[in-house]
Amino acid sequence: MEEETRGDRAEATRRDLIDSAHRLFGSRGYANVSLNEVVEASGVTKGALYHHFPGGKKDLMEAVYAQVEADFSQMLTDEILPTLGEGDIDPLDVMDQAIGVTLDASLDPELQQIVLIDAPSVLGWKRWREIADEHSLGLVKGLLLAGSQSGSMRPLPTDTLANLLMAALSQSMLMVGQAEDKAAAKEEATETMKALIDGLRT
Repeated sequence: MEEETRGDRAEATRRDLIDSAHRLFGSRGYANVSLNEVVEASGVTKGALYHHFPGGKKDLMEAVYAQVEADFSQMLTDEILPTLGEGDIDPLDVMDQAIGVTLDASLDPELQQIVLIDAPSVLGWKRWREIADEHSLGLVKGLLLAGSQSGSMRPLPTDTLANLLMAALSQSMLMVGQAEDKAAAKEEATETMKALIDGLRT
């Protein structure tokens, strides 16, 4: 019981650190936040921070980004994927909806700062994509498989197609985050991604 309690406390400490870093990185940017500020906001010691994140600030950034991706993927799973069970809804229409929600989210200033500005810069593009794929690639594959099984999509290799669509969506989000007119960039990206999905239809 004591070990379980100790484990619960450790997990709570880790979550507090991630939540505090999320707020600080999201509002001020990774480069403008010190580890001392994260520790103070979390109410823990710097030793506790390094216990959970041996690589310091970079490891904490990775954990924050991974949590954002996990939470967003869970939201899509809970709010959008259940519509597949409603009548004769086309899985590719659900894909369109999920892409639209994702690109809409790319206009959120906090998400832009963490996901589109800091994470690619701090972690590198390769690791940035790996984390995104860990949380979202399965959703894309599932929708493509459902589309293929329903006959609404042309028969294409699901794994290859899912990876290509994820790459296109990731690049679209980066373009929105880097654009001067982010709203216009988002509309262009949405239209282009929709055209890609429409091209898969039978």
